[in-house]
Amino acid sequence: MGRTLEQALTRLREFDAAHARPEVPVSMQPARRKLVMEAGQALWMFVVQREATGLRDSRHIMRTYNVPSEVQRCMGLAPAPSKPTSK
Repeated sequence: MGRTLEQALTRLREFDAAHARPEVPVSMQPARRKLVMEAGQALWMFVVQREATGLRDSRHIMRTYNVPSEVQRCMGLAPAPSKPTSK
């Protein structure tokens, strides 16, 4: 789970580095939001795994992996359901 979190955070950081501007263009915001949500899901899974083994303090994870606050805020949120496509 730790490696999955590392990979998700790396993808988010690489996206941010490639689009280094004061604000992400509107056209790129959905892609970035998806990366944030994926990192939040990976963080949630890692925290749950650690807590299941008795490691209840997640502050160590946040510091060690340098988890952005926006990823922490979406930890454990279910992804939005996809919109049905019209045929």
